[in-house]
Amino acid sequence: MKHEMISPNKNYPFKLFSFTSRNPDRMISTHWHESTELLYCLKGNLEVRFPQTTYLLEPGDTLFINSNIIHSSRSPIPNEVFVIQFPLPFLKEMTQQQYNDRFLFNLIPIKRKDLKVQTLLNEIYQKYQENDLSMNLLVKSRMIEFLSVLTKHYSIPIATKQTIKSLKHLERLKQINEYVLKHYNQSLKLEHVAEAFNYDPAYFSRFFKKYMGIPFSEYVNTVRLEKAYYQLRDTDMTVLAIALDNGFFSVKSFYNVFKKHYTLSPQQYRQKYFK
Repeated sequence: MKHEMISPNKNYPFKLFSFTSRNPDRMISTHWHESTELLYCLKGNLEVRFPQTTYLLEPGDTLFINSNIIHSSRSPIPNEVFVIQFPLPFLKEMTQQQYNDRFLFNLIPIKRKDLKVQTLLNEIYQKYQENDLSMNLLVKSRMIEFLSVLTKHYSIPIATKQTIKSLKHLERLKQINEYVLKHYNQSLKLEHVAEAFNYDPAYFSRFFKKYMGIPFSEYVNTVRLEKAYYQLRDTDMTVLAIALDNGFFSVKSFYNVFKKHYTLSPQQYRQKYFK
C-alpha cells in the first residue's frame, strides 16, 4: 500500500493515460491517493477491490474512485483501460468547493450503460491522443461537460458514504505501510508490527482487515509478490534468488504464493510471458 502522488499531464489540469495489460493478473497493490480517479474499461476486464466490495469492469464500464479511498486492482484477462485522475484542488475548484465537502461521486458499473457518459469518455480518449492546441481545448471543454454530468446525475451527500470513515486512519496506515516497505524482505510477523505501533495483536489484526480489506499476512505477501514480479520480468535472477531477496524464506513459500495468485509457477510464468 502506498500514498500515491498524481501529476497532471502537460497542457491539462488533470492526468490522462491508458494502460494495456497483455499478461493475465497484472496487479496494482493496495494504495490510495488524494486525487480522484476514473477508470473506463475499453477492452477485457479489470477487477478493482475496495475494503468492503469488489467490482469487475467489462468493456464500457466506468468506475469513479473518490479521494483517499483505499483500493487495489488486477487484470484477470488482457485489457485496455482509460484513466482520468483529477487532482483534488482542481475538482474542488470546478465544483465551487463542494466536492469532498458536501458530496462525493457514485459512478459504478451497471448493466444499463449511460450513453452520455460513454460518448463523452470516448471523445476525450480519442482527442487527447492528437495533442495539438485545438484538441487540447476540445478535451478541456468535454471534461467540464463530463464533470457537469457527474455532478447532476452521480453525486451523493457525503454523509451517506460510509467509507469516508477510514480517512482518519490513513495517516496510521501510511506509517504501517512505510514500515512494511522497509522490512518486507525480512521476517515480518503480525505480532512484531503490532508491537511496533503499540497495538494489541488481536486488535491490530481486526483493524488492518477492516480498513484494508485483506488480512495483514496477505497484504505483506502482495508487497513481496509485486517486488518479485518485476524481478522475474526484468532480471535474469534465479527463482531462488528472487524468493530470498523478497522475504520468501524458501522457494516453496514463494512458489505457493505466486501460483495461488497467478495460477502458474514462477518458472512457468516467466517462460510463458517474459521470454
